[in-house]
Amino acid sequence: MSKIIVVDGSPRVGKYTDQLTDAFAEGARSKGHEVIKFSLAKTPVAPCRHCMGCGKNGYCSQKDAMEALYPEIESCDMIVFASPIYFWHITAQMKSFIDRLYALYVMGRFPRKEMKLILVSGGQGDDMTNNAEQFFRDVFLDRIHWTDKGILKVHGTSAKDFDVSGYLKEAYDFGAQE
Repeated sequence: MSKIIVVDGSPRVGKYTDQLTDAFAEGARSKGHEVIKFSLAKTPVAPCRHCMGCGKNGYCSQKDAMEALYPEIESCDMIVFASPIYFWHITAQMKSFIDRLYALYVMGRFPRKEMKLILVSGGQGDDMTNNAEQFFRDVFLDRIHWTDKGILKVHGTSAKDFDVSGYLKEAYDFGAQE
């Protein structure tokens, strides 16, 4: 069975991205996978300062939640990036987390992984998530050569009649695929 890290990039607890990542994790656990969910709303990660202290005193010169997460990232098989879409892109919280992965890259300890995405937008249509999808494709698939294991896109969450329940089932199934 696989070890999966789920990174919830929403700055809000209990909202759609949080609910979807919980459903994903439940689905993955139903197949016997070990799942660690990391909520950037509950445990903020400071942005990279590009101090180039990577690996000189631990993984990073900043001693925050990332220090404990680096070994988990190194040893996991898959990372699931989940982010609401703010202004047609991932949240600042998710970008800070991704930038902090630079420490592993500098240290030569950035192993290949499988990757899934969960993108949640208030607006309708794929054009809402295109920028975020392209970013992940450019960085993790094309440059770092991770393996694309799929994407779950949830659109229209700003609508007054939006019902997340069908998407929770999709997220559960998305987690149970592996």
